Amino acid sequence: MIALVLLPVPGTAGFDYRVPEGMAVQPGSWVEVPFRKRTLLGIVRELREAPEYPGELQAIRRVLGEGLPPRFFPLLARLSEEACTSLGMTLAHVVPKPAKRGPRAPRLPFAYREPEKRVALTPEQEAAAEAIGEGIGRGRKFLLFGPPASGKTEVYLACARQAQAQGYAALLLEPEISLLPQLWARAARALGAPPAVYHGELPPGARWQVWQEARRGGIPAAVGTRSAVFLPFPRLGLIVLDEEGEPAYKEEMAPHQHARAVAEARAEAEGAAAVLGAAAPAVESFFRAEQGELTLLRLSRRAVGQPPEVRAVAKGEEVVGPELREAMARHLRRGGQVLLFLNRIGFFTGASCRRCGEILRCPACEVALVFHLAERTFRCHACGQAFPDPACPRCGGVRFRLFGAGTERVEHEARRLFPEVGVARLDQETARERDRILSDFAAGKVQILVGAQMVGKGLDFPGVTLVGIVDADQLLAAPTFYAAERAFQLLLSAGGRAGRGPWPGEVLVQTNMPEHYAIAAALRGDYAAFYAEEIKFRRALRYPPFARLVRLLATGKRAEARAQKLADALKEAGFEVLGPARLHPLRGEPRFQLLVRGDRDLPLRVRAALPKLPTEVRVEPDPLWFG
Repeated sequence: MIALVLLPVPGTAGFDYRVPEGMAVQPGSWVEVPFRKRTLLGIVRELREAPEYPGELQAIRRVLGEGLPPRFFPLLARLSEEACTSLGMTLAHVVPKPAKRGPRAPRLPFAYREPEKRVALTPEQEAAAEAIGEGIGRGRKFLLFGPPASGKTEVYLACARQAQAQGYAALLLEPEISLLPQLWARAARALGAPPAVYHGELPPGARWQVWQEARRGGIPAAVGTRSAVFLPFPRLGLIVLDEEGEPAYKEEMAPHQHARAVAEARAEAEGAAAVLGAAAPAVESFFRAEQGELTLLRLSRRAVGQPPEVRAVAKGEEVVGPELREAMARHLRRGGQVLLFLNRIGFFTGASCRRCGEILRCPACEVALVFHLAERTFRCHACGQAFPDPACPRCGGVRFRLFGAGTERVEHEARRLFPEVGVARLDQETARERDRILSDFAAGKVQILVGAQMVGKGLDFPGVTLVGIVDADQLLAAPTFYAAERAFQLLLSAGGRAGRGPWPGEVLVQTNMPEHYAIAAALRGDYAAFYAEEIKFRRALRYPPFARLVRLLATGKRAEARAQKLADALKEAGFEVLGPARLHPLRGEPRFQLLVRGDRDLPLRVRAALPKLPTEVRVEPDPLWFG
């Protein structure tokens, strides 16, 4: 027998290998094979009696285990085609490699105590759960839309119980690992048994074990992040994406899959009900619901607590302005906890030379350097390089004027203003201590939690009575047409952390742009008003959902010439091309990007037009960022 083996190498449909007599090989098996002067792991795509081309074939060395059910090949092949990458590289990224189970790892990032009493569903929740339940086994897709604390999780769990009662597995996804403990605890109580946990930070042995148990049908329910969307349940009845509009669901590496698209494709192929839940849905998702592609289910009001009082206050020179400072003191005196949100890390976010005014930038990436007080150094957030003693590149000066605020500076201010209470910071720099920080916050040992976007969504701490948005305006400066949508989502979600317990909540938004439609709508919690303005902007400029985009990124010494050649070829083939545009270098390597705009089948048409791409060109369908 001959096995077609998919290997993690670019630009190939696979390689033929001879199957030694007596070796048990099946499509989907992980195998070890010789490849040139290396040994690689690959997955068997198919078996046949004769090779595609004549000649002596090397033999498979050994079988390592069953990796992927063959029914997954069409879905992953399409993802690979859209991203102009090989199926073998996609499989290497998506399917865990065989590994031995080591010492048992903690199942969850931090301890969370689920209340003993289960809350009864409201009539709206019951109606939503009933509609979704009818879609189990039929491949129906839903958008569950409700404000923060409206009880979307209770609907998910009610549907998971229905799926299990019919003999199906249920898969519940969150955009961030920090949100899994609460979902896990609630699911364990609602379903009568702890669900499996699957995410990218699990040890390889634990990932392999969960994957194998799911493939054998031994897992009735699982919670996880975007990588869990591929768990190979033999009978999948329900797949849920909570906060479906979060960019964390989009993979940055090839094949750049979005968990939402994979979930919907699996629902159609396997008959599962797909539920996209959000307090602020992606504009594309809400538009599709309007068009009838998704069934829209609404939860109109909070099921827990009362809506917080939300108001805008001026953003002055101080990081924590007087009105926010007074509100913090008031809530802390009453025993409440405070969440301060700023979606930017570091202490000072910029520096200019006192002699000539030049902005201090990374010499390799041309990105403004950020000062980190804990390290006493400037750091480039693009390449990670540190500059302890920088000099002005223009005049050689060594004295700088520091400006801007990041989460480290907000933490410093909170400690200075309220030295008698516990203060902690949770962002990319302190993520390794996430377990301890969130456990301390849940236990009340920390009264003020400062954080970036990982604390601004999904977390449910009844003790939080005040949320302060330190700088709403910087959210609108992101290099993407999604900036207004992300600003609205983050402001609404962060504000939704307040008032989830028995005490009234308050949200203060520091901004100098309260009239901007995204900020104004977020202050009122009015998604309809935001959507009405945003959809006009998208329609006028033909951005999604009115078109699809494909991003081509060329890197290396010949990046500009490559990008221009690609642009010329695509324009000649009739594509609408924006660019090429120069981006800041990364680690000294030049970068140029171009955007292609077109219809629903655009990624496949781009692949057909560019069959042979150099490895220095990356293709990303449906990009979220353009910097």
